[in-house]
Amino acid sequence: MKIAAIVSRKGREFETVDERSSLAEAVDVMHRKAIGSVGVATGRGAIISGLVSQQELTSAIALHGADALSRPVADFMRKPVLSCRCDDNAADVMHVMTRERCRHAVVWNAAGTIAGLVSLGDLVAALLEEARLEAGVLRDLARSRLLAMPG
Repeated sequence: MKIAAIVSRKGREFETVDERSSLAEAVDVMHRKAIGSVGVATGRGAIISGLVSQQELTSAIALHGADALSRPVADFMRKPVLSCRCDDNAADVMHVMTRERCRHAVVWNAAGTIAGLVSLGDLVAALLEEARLEAGVLRDLARSRLLAMPG
């Protein structure tokens, strides 16, 4: 399964905050939009310099306490940003995400613009759905062959 199919199904929204925004502002966006991460943009959103997710949030608070919330997201963002392309294979991207211990990847299209964001959960769900579909097709094929056999 290609990443493009997953992005098409889940939507192309990609929320960002400016690198000078406080961690609290990033948390507010994540809460309001019910999402697990936001991109950290530099220069009017032209460049994605990092990602802030629940993982970075908990690390920031563990290391700096509540004071972390008033500091810039750039202090805590994950960088470099894990990214993939629309034509990448979902299983390959999932393998990289697991190896890098990263739950989100920015998706770029062929034109070099952001196509969306995928999470590890998105990939697992899509690959499970694909496996269920394949199992159903194989089961139907086996049934039809059994019914066609002379009895």
